[in-house]
Amino acid sequence: MRGIRERIVFLGTGGGRMVTFTQVRATGGIYCELSGIRFVIDPGPGALAHLRRLKLKDPMGVLLSHAHVDHYTDVNVILDGINEKYGKGFLIAEKHCLDGEDMCVQRYIQKKTACVFGVEPNDEVTIPNTSISIRTIPTRHNFPCVGFRISAEKTTLCYSSDGFYYDGMETYFEGCDVAIFNVMVPYNSAPKELKHMSTDDVIKILNKLKEKPKLAVLHHFSFWMLRNNPYLQARIVEKQTGVKTIAARDFAEIDLSKYRKSSQQTLR
Repeated sequence: MRGIRERIVFLGTGGGRMVTFTQVRATGGIYCELSGIRFVIDPGPGALAHLRRLKLKDPMGVLLSHAHVDHYTDVNVILDGINEKYGKGFLIAEKHCLDGEDMCVQRYIQKKTACVFGVEPNDEVTIPNTSISIRTIPTRHNFPCVGFRISAEKTTLCYSSDGFYYDGMETYFEGCDVAIFNVMVPYNSAPKELKHMSTDDVIKILNKLKEKPKLAVLHHFSFWMLRNNPYLQARIVEKQTGVKTIAARDFAEIDLSKYRKSSQQTLR
């Protein structure tokens, strides 16, 4: 009997206001299949259209890291469709996405969605009726934001979301199989404002790990990163860390079964 397929598909690899506006890279977030559960991380502009064009199976829920438009634009239409078609769905979202002046998930949608979790840094949530647990990773961004450590039966996937490196951040990536980093600052460059991860930050995180991932993925590129060749940036990371590293491409698929470790390590 064939095992359950585990994969991620990039519905876009761009980030920031001008890449989003121009769509030189798509900005639809990441489609995931883990342990038979399908969900989208940060469904930005175009996420639903790309899901349909790629003929991907309907997601069952959404993970939302923060209320910036390049991360949340399609969340309401996706959840509305899930709830209308199946009568159930789940949403795990940084708490400011659900209430207050920065709310980006409509109350109507929240009420229709079967399971809604508003999360803060270091929260732990289990998707109901599944084996998938999620721990939220604290970030240092210019807006309330969390990353996600997603642990399934066979695979642990980490997603940094936005923000720059801080002391101890690497502990959240310890022992994961695949680590996805939103990188908007190229190697050996100094941003005007500290709010996004750099290639240097990724190198720092990976080199501090005792058990490194089998694959690191650079993702969510600004024009600055695109001008500095994300594929070259990935080679720099790989050379300096010894971790296989790739630059994500729009609509590319990663078979997660190729990057599982022989034994799973649970983050304590």
